[in-house]
Amino acid sequence: MALVVDGVSEIEHRIEAFEGSRIELVGIRGARQVGDVRAIGRTQSLLLRPDQAAYGFHYRAVQPAPRLHRCPIWLPTVPTDGRSLPVRLQIDLPPGTVPGSSMPAFTWTGVHGAATLGHLPAFVRVPFTRAGEARQWGIASVMDVLAIVAFAAATAVWAWRIRR
Repeated sequence: MALVVDGVSEIEHRIEAFEGSRIELVGIRGARQVGDVRAIGRTQSLLLRPDQAAYGFHYRAVQPAPRLHRCPIWLPTVPTDGRSLPVRLQIDLPPGTVPGSSMPAFTWTGVHGAATLGHLPAFVRVPFTRAGEARQWGIASVMDVLAIVAFAAATAVWAWRIRR
């Protein structure tokens, strides 16, 4: 995660961490960590003191089986204007896997995915399977099937009305 801030001395970041989740802070650049990461309810809190306007940090999130495809994001607790800079997300899947339909939609190059949004989401959902395994149904597949069914039903109703 890379962020640009203006006029703040410390920034708290929070991340969703359910039972069985493991969030590992890998590295920080352009800021100093203030104290340890602490638990607040079902979130973890990270306090950073930026040394410059742009700072960033890398982390690894490992989720339990029920939340395997859901990657939480460290959210800064400072307000944003929501317009000045786009949010670019990059995700690396485990080696030997293939991505499914994600939320938000990512552009994939092998196991590396990238997306650009106008806002910072609370989490990213990226289902994946091992290479060669059958993919599970996702929301995109369900919406495609529903659209085809709706189109076929509308065509049938139209054809029936024309014949009357």
